[in-house]
Amino acid sequence: MPARYATPRLCGLKDCSRPYKGRGLCEMHLSRLKRTGTTDAPAKQTLADRFWAKVDKRSPAECWEWTAALNEHGYGVMRPEGQRTGPTIKAHRVSVLLDGRDPEGLCVLHRCDNPPCVNPSHLFLGTRADNAADRDAKGRGNIGEVNGQARLTDAQVVEIRARVAAGELQKDVAASFGVGRPTVSRVVNHKGWVHVA
Repeated sequence: MPARYATPRLCGLKDCSRPYKGRGLCEMHLSRLKRTGTTDAPAKQTLADRFWAKVDKRSPAECWEWTAALNEHGYGVMRPEGQRTGPTIKAHRVSVLLDGRDPEGLCVLHRCDNPPCVNPSHLFLGTRADNAADRDAKGRGNIGEVNGQARLTDAQVVEIRARVAAGELQKDVAASFGVGRPTVSRVVNHKGWVHVA
């Protein structure tokens, strides 16, 4: 009398104990064979291989632009090694890391002011204060009259400083511009609107 339950058929490859699907293989190996022509596992790429495959390298002086995904600010992004989902890391941070510099706890700044650039010679490390100062020096800060909350213009700041220097009282100047006396004091003492000469 035959056995009621036969032993399940397994994948024909050595060291694979998955159930048989077809052509002597399990579902994973059969799918891999159809997709790549071999049942061998794909070679793992290093972070450097994955990174440089997505960079348009040019001469050392030119920007090397990231050719893969960009975030909403135009910076290149990629997934950490071995992850298909989850948070991304910025490509320019990876570039600095691959260049042998440790960006841990620091900002990676662009000399070229080109967000998708990952040329290590265009990148330098700095603190958050350095990053803010670099941003403001390049005119990208939300300072002065470009700030949506600003109540004065650059021209008004120049006028306030001139009127107070000529002897007018700060409270009178403040009233004529519709701001508080502390605002005028900050303008006059260069504690506010410092970008206006």
